[in-house]
Parts: sequence; structure tokens; C-alpha cells
Amino acid sequence: MVLRKTSFFNTFALYKNYFRTQMAFLHPAFTILFILLILFSFQEVYGNGEKKNFAGLWVVGIMMIVLSGLRGNVGADYPIYRSFYLFYFPTIDYSELIDKMLMRKSDLEIEWMYVMLNKFVATFGGPFQSFTFVSACISVGIKIWTFKKDSPYPVFSALILLIPGYFIADTGHMRQALGMTVCILSYQFIKERKLVWYLVCLYIAYGFHKSAIIFLPAYWLVLIPLNANRIFYAIITCVILSPFQVYNLFSGFLGSLNLQDVSNGYNGYIGYEDKASSFMDGTMVLYGILLVMYDKTACQRVWYYEYLRNILVFGVCLYFIFRDNPVFSTRLVGVYVGFAPLVVANIIYGIDKVGTKRFWHLFFVGFMVFYYFVFASYQGVAGRFTPTTYTNFLWSY
Repeated sequence: MVLRKTSFFNTFALYKNYFRTQMAFLHPAFTILFILLILFSFQEVYGNGEKKNFAGLWVVGIMMIVLSGLRGNVGADYPIYRSFYLFYFPTIDYSELIDKMLMRKSDLEIEWMYVMLNKFVATFGGPFQSFTFVSACISVGIKIWTFKKDSPYPVFSALILLIPGYFIADTGHMRQALGMTVCILSYQFIKERKLVWYLVCLYIAYGFHKSAIIFLPAYWLVLIPLNANRIFYAIITCVILSPFQVYNLFSGFLGSLNLQDVSNGYNGYIGYEDKASSFMDGTMVLYGILLVMYDKTACQRVWYYEYLRNILVFGVCLYFIFRDNPVFSTRLVGVYVGFAPLVVANIIYGIDKVGTKRFWHLFFVGFMVFYYFVFASYQGVAGRFTPTTYTNFLWSY
């Protein structure tokens, strides 16, 4: 069954028929986390004004770190990176990492910062779960901190992050998750217009995963004056250009980013993402509708909303440009689309009418519930997040 060749509505019908015969669930630990996120998000949005539930945020944040960081043989990259941690990375000399760090000629194919972090954790003699836990603390912890700082509804933002970003990146493709997270951290320096510190963050992010270089223009993109009409025309133009595969004009540069991960299970995992591509089309269209409909209102009520908006607009445009390439449309666009949890929460906060605000919150809750079952049925099975396949160091070893 190839969903890419169908419309979004045909895809929805295929999922509906699938659920009639077989409905998959994520592991109970993830399901409890998902329910808590929904409940806490209602507390945030249905409160008066900006009501941040910091206690609830850190409860779900700790759960996300534990479930991701102490997992066992879960995620597409887990087996190969475990073997690298135990057998390959210890053989790499620090001089090789320094050469890689300084852009000197080196035979090392994996990014230096990722290897450095592995070697640092390994010096304490812990199992691979030691590294996955440290990785989760960085990638999940920084995003939770960012939500606390820049989202009026941080738990609601965490809910939107959960599926699929948390599972695919933070609990799967760790190299890119770390790189994307440092890019998200760099947003603080974009706001403050501190170019040097922004470039430092980008350099570290690039050291985790080469795809982070695609975020380099963001410092200047946020200053582009946009409005609802310009956003609409930009997205429509990219949708029209999508079938022409204009990204092939930059194939040399894009190929140098080495987006194809080293895991033997990566191609199969990408296959599941490719099958869900029409669903992702609908998600991007939804983001586009929100960006156009509520641009003026959000700009008036939310500080620095224009910066966040421009980043996500560029991400949506990139998605449609790269749509016919399942690797580029997921790996390369992820760092920009990763700002969607912040943008959606700020848009809903900026809506004046209480009824409309609650409608959109309820809509996204329903959307995430539907996405839960879509993800569990496809990537959830492939990534071993289901009740019979997920294991955790706390109760399985």
C-alpha cells in the first residue's frame, strides 16, 4: 500500500479501514504520558490568561526523559549505535576528533560532537543506557526548558511535540535530535540578536548532525516582513513547485549532509514515514491555515511571534519543496518544523475569543489522539514502542 500516490482524504479513508480491522496502542507508559499531557493542557488553556503549569510540565518532562533515556533496543538507530558505543567509538583517538572539529582532513564519518559525547559518557564505564539517558536529558530537557520560556502553554507544546517528534527523534535518531535541539536553543540568541552565540550553537549542532547547517539562514529569515497574504502565496508557490523536484539543483550540497543514517533498520523505518507522507501533507496544510488565519492577531498579542512564525513558514515551504524525497522532507525540514509546538501554542494563546481558543485546543487534542493511533500502527510498530516490544532499564533488566 503506497500512500504517497493518494490524496490526503483517500489516505484518511485507508487509515479508517485499517483501524476497523486492527487498532494498535503504544506501551502503557507512553499512553499514560499521553493522557497526562492532554489533561494538563486543558488546565493551561482553560485557565485565565497565560497559565503555565510548571509542576505538570516537569512531571511529564521527567517521564519523557526516563522513557526515552532508559529504553532498551527501542528506536531505529538503537542497535547500531549501541555497538558503536561499546566497540567502535573507544577505538577513536581524540586527535581524530580534534581534526574533525577543526574541519581538517579526517576519515571519521560520524560527527565529532556526537562521538565526543559518547566517549565522555563511556569514561565512567556505564552501559549504553548511560549514554541514551544523557542524550535524552539534553534533547528533551532543552526543549522542555524552551517551552517553559517561550510557550504560553508549555504542556500543550509538549503534547504537540510528542507525536511524532519525540518518538522519531528523541527516542530514535539521536544524532539529529541532539543537533535539532541545539538549533532550538539557538533561538534564544536569535531573539537577542547575538550573532556570535548563535553561530556557536550552530557549530555545536553541526557537530551532532550535519543537517543542522540548514538552519543557518534562520538568524536573518526571522527579519523578513511577512503578513497573511505573503505567507499564503509563499506556501502555494512551494506546493506548485513540489512536483518539479527543484531541490535537485542543490543535489551536491544536500548529498554532502549525509542524511542517510547508518542504521541497517533505517530504510525500513523511512518506509513507514513515507507511507504516512500524505498524513504529513495534511499536517503541513493545517499549520499553513493557522499561520494565515491568525497572523495579525498573534502578531499583536505575542512577543517575538514574528520570529517563530517565519521559522515555521520556511519549514512548511521547505517540506513541500522536498516532498517527493522522503529523506529530505523528514530529516532536512525537521529543524524548522520542530518549532511548530511553540508556534501553535502561541497562535492559540493569541486568539481573542475564548470559544475559538478552546475550539482550536480541542481540535488539536483530537488531532493528536488520531495521530496517536496512526503512529502506533506504523512507526510505533517499527520503532518498538508497542506493549509487547518496548523495554526499559527500570523494569526489564
